[in-house]
Amino acid sequence: MHEIHLDTIDSTNVYAKLHAAEFPAGQITCITAEEQTAGRGRYQRHWVSPRGVNLLVTFYFQLPLQTLHLTSIAQVMAVSFASLLIKEELSPKIKWPNDVQLNGKKVSGVLCETSFHRSHADIFLGIGINVNMEKETLQNIDQPATSLKAETGRTWDRKSLLHKLQEQFSSDLNLFKNEGFTPFHSPFENLLAYKGEKISCFDGRKEWTGICHSLTNDGQLNLYLADHSIQVIAAGDVKNLRGSDPCQ
Repeated sequence: MHEIHLDTIDSTNVYAKLHAAEFPAGQITCITAEEQTAGRGRYQRHWVSPRGVNLLVTFYFQLPLQTLHLTSIAQVMAVSFASLLIKEELSPKIKWPNDVQLNGKKVSGVLCETSFHRSHADIFLGIGINVNMEKETLQNIDQPATSLKAETGRTWDRKSLLHKLQEQFSSDLNLFKNEGFTPFHSPFENLLAYKGEKISCFDGRKEWTGICHSLTNDGQLNLYLADHSIQVIAAGDVKNLRGSDPCQ
């Protein structure tokens, strides 16, 4: 894995897109930063992260266009991080499509941007992890958020955590290249937040309300509607209607 560590940058995803042509072909390039001045989540939401306490990471790599379930790669990253937390004896949930929660609060979010070419896709897969954020800072975020330190009461070694994530995701990426999302379907669904609960989901055009039912084989959301039909949602913004939060 080719590693680049930056002190201050607007966004690791933006940096990766600007410099992708310089990265070694056939490798994963991992860009990290101590501080992002314009970090963002899905739907251009600002990502709050004080300097030097969290993991701000972008993985850049290429996938062949014929890769099965190519657009589900962000969900694979969510499963990778959740798997890492389980090994650390924590109990994560995944809020569809790719937020990771602890005790109902967001600890991590994934942002995937893709550039398609004739024979391959450039993947810019960003993940932000709240590692050592203090409770006082978390309280200033406009949604329920937490950090590994807040949940466990101890300071985490960010370099060690990054190394474990690199190893886990590298292994999962190799599996994804060969088999698509299929091996990750059951692990994701077993960790699916709000399963069986009433949620709303804005898909970019329409707000849907129903029961969080299950996942399709390629990681889309099955929403059970009041008319007993299933609405399949490819991408969206989920809100738990029993008092939870819009995702960052």
